[in-house]
Amino acid sequence: MANYTGANVIVAGDVTKYQPDAFDFGIASTATETTNFFAQTTNDILRQLRVEWWPVYKTNVYTDITVLNTVEMDNTKVNLDQFERAGVYLFLGRFFLTALTKFRPEADKDRFERMSEYYMSEYNKEFRMILEDGVEYDATADGTIQVNEREPLHGYRRLNR
Repeated sequence: MANYTGANVIVAGDVTKYQPDAFDFGIASTATETTNFFAQTTNDILRQLRVEWWPVYKTNVYTDITVLNTVEMDNTKVNLDQFERAGVYLFLGRFFLTALTKFRPEADKDRFERMSEYYMSEYNKEFRMILEDGVEYDATADGTIQVNEREPLHGYRRLNR
């Protein structure tokens, strides 16, 4: 089932599928800090979509030039389920693990710094793959993704239909 609710892209259970011991280091899965990190993860993914994908999508989809610059992306039309893995990587790399690290000099990096770098690298790869495969955007708001509602982003900032 697609997540069009605008709710968070991931929850604690999703994180433990990829990093089973994530919540064993001092920040609980139910902590306020963790809840905030889930919201920030979702907001960052949606912001990156608005910056990288949406301008190209709306240029290709909207033919009436008078509405082209006024149309905004509707967060509740993006299928957030396709961003689960990317969301976990971003959550761990940008927020959760950096909250645990001591930020030592380059030669003495702790486990969390190294893990954070790894997960951010994986996030960048995963996000690119989603853009290349096609972002699922329910433009008709009917709850299903039609073939023409899955827009891949290809090189040179162009979408191919």
